[in-house]
Amino acid sequence: MQPRLRLRRPIVTITDTPKDRRPASASARRDVPRWVELAPVVVLVLAFSAKAIVSPNSVRDVFSGTQAFLIAAAIFGTWVVLWLVVLPRLISNGWLRVGVLSVLTLVLVVSLVVPSLFDKKVVETLPARDQDSSAPQAVDPEAPSPTTEATPVSVATGKLRGIDHDATGSVVLYQRSDGSFIVGLENIDIEPGPDYKVYVVPGANREAPGDDGMFLSDLRGNQGTQYYDVPADARVVAGEWTVLIWCRAFAVPIANATPA
Repeated sequence: MQPRLRLRRPIVTITDTPKDRRPASASARRDVPRWVELAPVVVLVLAFSAKAIVSPNSVRDVFSGTQAFLIAAAIFGTWVVLWLVVLPRLISNGWLRVGVLSVLTLVLVVSLVVPSLFDKKVVETLPARDQDSSAPQAVDPEAPSPTTEATPVSVATGKLRGIDHDATGSVVLYQRSDGSFIVGLENIDIEPGPDYKVYVVPGANREAPGDDGMFLSDLRGNQGTQYYDVPADARVVAGEWTVLIWCRAFAVPIANATPA
């Protein structure tokens, strides 16, 4: 009589897996509320929407020139890559990640949007000459009193015209008694925007600083009257010159004038 074989049933162990278990990466992405995570995106969209409404010319600038379009694409492309790729990989803490993105968004809005929303009026008086107030001067009581410095003389004037932007006012070239020059932007009203610079460029009606343009200063205000010293080596009376207001952030001209 043959022995009877007993078949053992396999033992199956059932382990309960929590239904809400998610990969670590997904958990890291969801450790803050969704609306908090999207807050910097909403702020950025609203800010640039306001810029487009208040200053539609700035939007046209982006799409009318290749260089301006590439600059804008690089700025926003970098922001999107930081938001979706770089920060999630570098920072696992969701609150810290949102904080970093919020700071970057704030910097972008303050530098590129806020200047387009508000006017800044600066009114200056025509300076007679450069004075170094930090250098003390000896006073001789027997010496004759110094003569009053002559007021700079206007040698050329021109009307400020906007280049795809609204701009009015006058550009006056003054010469001091020592031969130096001053560019006066008088009674100007220029459409506000970010990163405006003042240049003098050889030639008439120039719309870009090029390699031969001379940087004078940041534009101190888009409204009012301001005066800018011209470098001593710029012989602005020897031929035609353009006074150019240039937006460095997007590499586009704002306004110019050719005093004559």
